Amino acid sequence: MTDGLHVCFFTDQHPRTLGGAQASVLLQRTFLERAGHTVTIVAPQDPAGSADPGVIALPALTVAQGQYSAVLPSRGTDARVDRALEARGPVDVVHLQGDFWGAWLGKRYAARHRLPLVLTTHTNVDASFRAVAGPAAGLGLRAVAAWQRHVTGDRVRRSGHGGGYDYLHALASGADAVVAPSGHFAARLREAGVPVTAVIPTGVHDDDVAASTGRGSTEDDLLRKDDRIRLVWLGRFSAEKRPLELIEAIAATDQHIEADLYGTGTLFDRARRQVQALGLTDRVRLHGVVDHTEALRAIASADLLVQTSRGFETQGMTVYEALALGVPVVVCDRAIADELGGDATPWVWCAEGPEPSSLAQVLDSAARAVRAPDGPRVPRSFSTGLLQSAQSERLVAVYAQALAAHRPQSRPAALSARYSSARRGARSSGNASTTSAP
Repeated sequence: MTDGLHVCFFTDQHPRTLGGAQASVLLQRTFLERAGHTVTIVAPQDPAGSADPGVIALPALTVAQGQYSAVLPSRGTDARVDRALEARGPVDVVHLQGDFWGAWLGKRYAARHRLPLVLTTHTNVDASFRAVAGPAAGLGLRAVAAWQRHVTGDRVRRSGHGGGYDYLHALASGADAVVAPSGHFAARLREAGVPVTAVIPTGVHDDDVAASTGRGSTEDDLLRKDDRIRLVWLGRFSAEKRPLELIEAIAATDQHIEADLYGTGTLFDRARRQVQALGLTDRVRLHGVVDHTEALRAIASADLLVQTSRGFETQGMTVYEALALGVPVVVCDRAIADELGGDATPWVWCAEGPEPSSLAQVLDSAARAVRAPDGPRVPRSFSTGLLQSAQSERLVAVYAQALAAHRPQSRPAALSARYSSARRGARSSGNASTTSAP
């Protein structure tokens, strides 16, 4: 039975902060609740102080110059989580929607209470560490693997596919279901021995698509020149997202192409300087961070969406959002292009090489195609298949399978005393927990 489930998400970041995983979690919650289920989210507190009655916000440390928040798993944190969730009624399924501290907390909670466990692998951990840490990526992965072993008992074993995949293999141990957000990422995980049981991409909010009035609907769009092709790019201004390569490519394209870039990050100031140095101030606009509604409006009013990362994305969410809104896309990752139909899909273009010149050629080709009266259009049938309502139905089916398959696992002996102590502490403590919604 999957009627009226209480699902508990554990996440690495507060869902009201910026990020693809956070947007995915909120979207999943919305449509699970529409289907009659209850969703509680356990997450670090939002540094901005936002409150959400559906979130148990835990005291957290800020890391990476305040960009992220982290919760240290401990018996005290376990007890705090137990008290808060006990007040909300019994949990039926634990769903790990994080990769690090959030996932570790969730695994500990599921083990203490003998609950079915589902893991969604949001992040390509191997690529992320290499992009952020460079030569020190291996050291960083060994550090988080050691921390994971300490707090969950899961030992990382080498597969030869990279430390990040080995880490995810250990994280998936004991899960009743493992979900990947795309077929290409699922294939990589399976090669490394991660037992992926379902592929469910994050969808696009049905209401946002229904409310969209299509291209040419926003004030900015009405003010721009009719003969220009407008590109839109959304993401983090960081090396793995390759915004600088996009700006360089635009400089080499037809003068009729202009672009709006949304987001922020460590490369934002450098990107601004690059726009000025290349004489693109009349063609390239940097907007900074906008909320999700504004981002979708920007996509809907564009002629093309461009995503420039290569070998990094586990799904490529903005591509799915664009196609759901009927906007053709240009990508730089062949795996994403193939997932969407490859060369047989005339509304998807892919730059084969990493060089900006390769991207510039594809942008010119795509611009010519969408400018033509008989240019490619995204079929409505294709767009509706990307809606979140369809994905949530598939997720509930995964929960049903996890409930049916669940057999309580024995806990690692080294952690038994910690779990028991935390649970006793939760039961004996009468004082209120310091969460955003007790």
